This record gives sequence, C-alpha cells and structure tokens, in this order.
Amino acid sequence: MGRTPHDGNLGVTRDLAAPASNDGALVVERLAVPFGAGAGLTEVDLDVCSGARLAIVGPSGVGKTTLLRAIAGLGPATAGRVFVAGRDVTALPPERRNVVYLHQTPVLFEHLSVSENVAFPLRIRRTPDGVVRARVADALGAVRLAGLERRAPHALSGGQRHRVALARAIAARPAVLLLDEPLSALDPALLEEVRASIVAAQQESGAAMVLVTHVLDDASMLADNVAVLLDGRLVQHTTPRELFAHPASLAIARLLGVYQMLPGRVRADGSVECALGIVPLGTSWPAGSAATVAFRAEALRVVTNGESCTVPARVMAVRHRPHGATLTLQLESAPQLPPLEAPLEPFATATTGTLVGVMLDPRGARVFPA
Repeated sequence: MGRTPHDGNLGVTRDLAAPASNDGALVVERLAVPFGAGAGLTEVDLDVCSGARLAIVGPSGVGKTTLLRAIAGLGPATAGRVFVAGRDVTALPPERRNVVYLHQTPVLFEHLSVSENVAFPLRIRRTPDGVVRARVADALGAVRLAGLERRAPHALSGGQRHRVALARAIAARPAVLLLDEPLSALDPALLEEVRASIVAAQQESGAAMVLVTHVLDDASMLADNVAVLLDGRLVQHTTPRELFAHPASLAIARLLGVYQMLPGRVRADGSVECALGIVPLGTSWPAGSAATVAFRAEALRVVTNGESCTVPARVMAVRHRPHGATLTLQLESAPQLPPLEAPLEPFATATTGTLVGVMLDPRGARVFPA
C-alpha cells in the first residue's frame, strides 16, 4: 500500500480509561507542557462540549501547536490531565485517545482514490463494508465533495485536498477534532470554501473541535469561543464578539491588531486625558499615573466643518480597502505620535492634505494601565 502518511488521524479507537466526572467532550485540567527554553505552558484549563468549536489564538511561536500535540498525545506533558468523552486519557498513546489531530498540511495517499483515502481509518479497524460506504458518503457530502469519489489526489485542487483530509478525519467519528492552522497554506480564493467545509464537517460529526490559528478572521468565523494564549497561559476565554469588544488586557488588545493606542494620564476624577481629549472612563488608579487609551477605527468620527469639540488633524492618505475606505490622520497637536486610522464617512470630502476635526467616542474606548 505504500508508506502511510503520519497525519495523526488514523486508527482512532474508543477503548479509553476510567471515566471522569466532567461531561465535556474534551476537558484539560492544569496541563503543563514543556516548550522552548522557559517554563513552557502552565496550568492550561479547557472544557469543550460535544459539537462546540474553540479557537486558540496567539502570536506565532507562543506554543499553540505544542498544546494541541500534547492533547493528542503526540507531545509530552509534565503535569495535569486530559479527559476525552469523560475518560482520563492522560497516560494513553495517541491511537487510543479518540482524538483526531489534523496537520496544517494534510497528506493524502497518492495511490488511493478520494473515497479510499477517506475510508482508510475505517479499513484498518476492519469496519464492515456497508458502514464504510455510509460513513464515506456522509463525510464527503459534509465537505461538498460528493461525486469525486473516484478521483485521484493529484487531480484535486489545493482546497479539495484539504477537504478530503478533513473528510477522512470525521469519518473516524472522533470525540475530539484538533485542527492545526487549517487554513494557513491556502490561497485567499479557497478560504471561504474550506471554512464552510470545516464547519459543515464538524457539525455532521458532532465532535468537539479545537483549532489553533494566528489569523483572527479564521478564529471569529470558525469558532463559538476563543481562548488567547500568551506567556504560557490562556489569559482570556470568551466569545469572538466579547473578545474584540472587551480585551482583558493591553497585551490582548495589541494582539488583536485592530486597536489603536494613545498614551494618557489619569486625572483626579478618574478620567483619562490623551491627545484626543478627556476620556470619561472612571478608573480607580492614582491621579497622575500613566495609562493607555485603546480604540478601534470606528470609534473615531471625522468632520470637516471645524466643530469646537474636535481635535485638529491632517489627512495624510485616503486608503480604499475591501471593507471600506479609511483616512490616515496625523494629529496637529501631537506630530510625534503615530498616525491614526479613521473611517471615511459616506459624505466626507476630505482629501490628502485636508485639515479636519476628529473626535473619539468614549463608548468605543478601553483604558489600560500603561
């Protein structure tokens, strides 16, 4: 049959260890994983129910793949426990954990057809032919590849190859599906195709899904909840909407990449003063202490009629983007600060070099200790 590709999604079984008390499909308790030269990952806790989708995000090199591999049993853990479908699998090898781990670059058997690639983990477990045919049909239907059963892998597009590997993963009916940067190698034209297939396949299988990514668009579109991994720990675990609206720390706001930041100073009444004026977000920090005001572009309002409550700014550039046009602004009173990005209002007539007024909506601002 040729050499077996080692992509971690073969030979999944269900003969697991003693049951745990928690009902989550995947429960990770205080897991510690060696990583790099430092302390590694410490006290990682996760609870993902059947049918739920969790994205773990963080900068490159923070240990996201290391965590997935430890959950799958493909990498070491020095402390903590992993439960799958209510059973402790901490000491079990990968093939007995009821977990599928799918690499970011899936490997197919080039000498097998699409259907036989998908059927492979079932064949090696001697699954009856009727069950194999039904599962292969269900899996290929979920990833929108029905009709391509006899095609050879070399005749597939990149997106189709990803979907075949995903179908093979869900055909094994794991309790937990782990995806490692599933969209990182795809052209932009294929992203929507594979995103939709991932969600459909996971819903068809009912597995708990955990994916790691550094692309926040992927996390927000694919997951019900997002966990942020920074400095060896999960530092925030919430919905995508809540994460983008209320990052728990300045480090998380920076990671999100959608917040602009200005230095500020706490006033006696707890408000914070910055180059855009006074932000009336009451703090309990000492008066005079340094703070950082973070806000998204949509929290800025640009006007050209010189309203007295605005701060003067010069338009440095007008940028037309797929999701709307923005202005690049330099504050007249603070030329040493980085330029700001603000939406180009539908009726704004600002052009490069125009002097405008800019105002910060405090409802869209967050204040952090500097």
